[in-house]
Amino acid sequence: MSTLDYRSSRFIFWLTIVIVVLLTFSSSLVSEYIQIDFLYIFPVTIASWYGSKKNGIVIASLSTLSLIVNLTLREEFNSLTLFGYIIPYFLAFAFLAVLVTNFRNVYQKESIAADTDALTNIANSRSFYAELESELERSSRYGHIFSLAYIDIDDFKQVNDTLGHSAGDKLLIEVAKSLQASLRGSDTIARLGGDEYACLLPETGQDSAKSAFIKVREHLQDKMQLNSWLVSFSIGLVTFETLPDNIKEAMSIADNLMYSVKKEKKDNISYKVWRGEITKL
Repeated sequence: MSTLDYRSSRFIFWLTIVIVVLLTFSSSLVSEYIQIDFLYIFPVTIASWYGSKKNGIVIASLSTLSLIVNLTLREEFNSLTLFGYIIPYFLAFAFLAVLVTNFRNVYQKESIAADTDALTNIANSRSFYAELESELERSSRYGHIFSLAYIDIDDFKQVNDTLGHSAGDKLLIEVAKSLQASLRGSDTIARLGGDEYACLLPETGQDSAKSAFIKVREHLQDKMQLNSWLVSFSIGLVTFETLPDNIKEAMSIADNLMYSVKKEKKDNISYKVWRGEITKL
């Protein structure tokens, strides 16, 4: 799978073809004693990393063809250069394409795993904090507002104690699915650890955030009743009309709001518009 979208990947592929053509032209101009053949590793590497194994092999083949053209122009192409020079170069280029593509795939999987909660397959705290940091920067630059929700599952420990940890894991997975089903694709949903979740809603005012979390709460309640899980949800939902100083402050505001629900009677949502009030961190 490409690290870029299809259009960008296609552009990179054609760019590497142009590079091969330029190298071919340059090679025909320089002295035969100046070797630039090794430079073909760059278009092969670029095509493989940003495209696919197939793209890399195609560029490897074109690079090899370029070598044949240059040898033919210098009247040096024969069976000796074919087996002693051209074929080894092609095998080296093709091996490079396969190696780069495989390494790219492993790197992508590791990167995704590092940012994903292993149980629920949503973002983990590391990924969420990075996205929140980016959202603070975007909101500061463009004058946007955003909303942030902190969710805690009430009485989750009882599910683990009475039904077992497998039931508890299933519950956590269903919560993640419910949040994904209720919120937008542009929203970031994360499991922070244990039975706590957070949701980041970019460019979302309080009215829209309220409407979204009324839907979230209904969806969650339906899922819990369907599975006979006797839990509820304490939710703190903050809309930042004035930006916090940093992500620590933002999370603290949402966390404190969530705990104000837990200290009362649980199973509720507390809303707040943040306009720069003084908050204990």
